[in-house]
Amino acid sequence: MTVYQQNGGARQTRQIVLCSGPPEERQVMALGIIRRVLIQFHKEWTALRDQGSGEAWVAAANALLDRYSHQLYDIVRDVETVVAEDFATEIRCLSADMIKTTNILVMTNCEEDCRERGDTLAKEALRHAERCLVRSAWRRGKRIAP
Repeated sequence: MTVYQQNGGARQTRQIVLCSGPPEERQVMALGIIRRVLIQFHKEWTALRDQGSGEAWVAAANALLDRYSHQLYDIVRDVETVVAEDFATEIRCLSADMIKTTNILVMTNCEEDCRERGDTLAKEALRHAERCLVRSAWRRGKRIAP
């Protein structure tokens, strides 16, 4: 059972308010929000990965993956009209991979597989965070090396 299911399906509803400026500014702000979430997931996963093992670790990994998968999905849904469709799809796919990993973890309770898959997801999150930075810089008219 995921954290979402344990809470009776109730997810926090919040409205992301982007600046009222031109579309480029709204896109830069949306990319910044997504980037911060991706980096925070990587940091929390890395800290969790190094915390040992056992049932408590499995439960914590399940909760972390579940929380971030829903958070990323919700954010992308909120800003999908602002960010490029291909990028929104990539983040949705990352969210789906997190949910799949959570479900596999729950079904098999296989800690090592989850650790490896979580590491892959955390690296993927950093890759997407870097893409956010590159896209934001490009939108601002600054070219940075990818």
